[in-house]
Amino acid sequence: MQSARPHQSPHPDRIFHNTSIDTLALILKSRRIRFSRLDRVDDSREAPTIQGIHFSKYFFVSCWTGEKRESIPQWQLYTEKMTGVRIELPSYPFREKHLTPPPSWLNTRTQGLMTSPLDFGEMFGPSHMVLPMFLNRDYFAGRVEYLADVADVDERYKSAVSFSSNNLAISRPFDLVRLKTIDWAFQDEYRFALFVLPSLPLPPDGPANAGFCNALPQHIANSFQTGRDPGITYLDVDLTESALYELVVTTGPLCLPGAKLCVDSLVKQYAPLGRVQGSSLEGRIRPR
Repeated sequence: MQSARPHQSPHPDRIFHNTSIDTLALILKSRRIRFSRLDRVDDSREAPTIQGIHFSKYFFVSCWTGEKRESIPQWQLYTEKMTGVRIELPSYPFREKHLTPPPSWLNTRTQGLMTSPLDFGEMFGPSHMVLPMFLNRDYFAGRVEYLADVADVDERYKSAVSFSSNNLAISRPFDLVRLKTIDWAFQDEYRFALFVLPSLPLPPDGPANAGFCNALPQHIANSFQTGRDPGITYLDVDLTESALYELVVTTGPLCLPGAKLCVDSLVKQYAPLGRVQGSSLEGRIRPR
């Protein structure tokens, strides 16, 4: 079994994302990054089904690259005719929030001062809950590993999950979201992931409520068996202001002057300390 780029450091200094000018505008105005469900990404094989459980419904991802050099395939695939933008941010751009339970949550305590990219209100929705695996940076984010064969990927999927006495254990959750075949190695992808499960409505006294604690495991097990999803298809996570101070936006190789003016205006309005630059490939690609 061979893996592409096996000796890279786990976390780059900077991350990059090719996208449209419209998406840039939404990110800057909302000051948030969107995590989409794994079964919505472009690689159709990224849908691990193990023991009948469609895990692609329960992982939400935000996809970047740590490769500083611009990529022609990335421009071609993820922007309209190479006229979009490439967003550059520090490798951990998310706002860290204090994890403080509401006063109404009985028997819920945190040890010391804990911070998290999601607060308790964002972890629990009407029909979903986000497991706090993201508190471990290596679980929350990492480079995608590219394996030579589809069978190798499938084998790693299976070894990441085990069942005993009807209990589900995921020993390597990152394997379910950070493995691809070598065909996709050109992406050199760095990926953030959230594990989002179907949940019951949260009681007013919080997740330590005895009835909620007793009913939740069976509800999740039934959801896995029946294929019930968490009831959402995306989650937005807040950016820190300091990340936007370090923002660099590269306009596409075939970006027209009018579009460049729009990008300049967006950055000046929403991230005035950010920087806009032209593509290093500009003038080297003939429009079709």
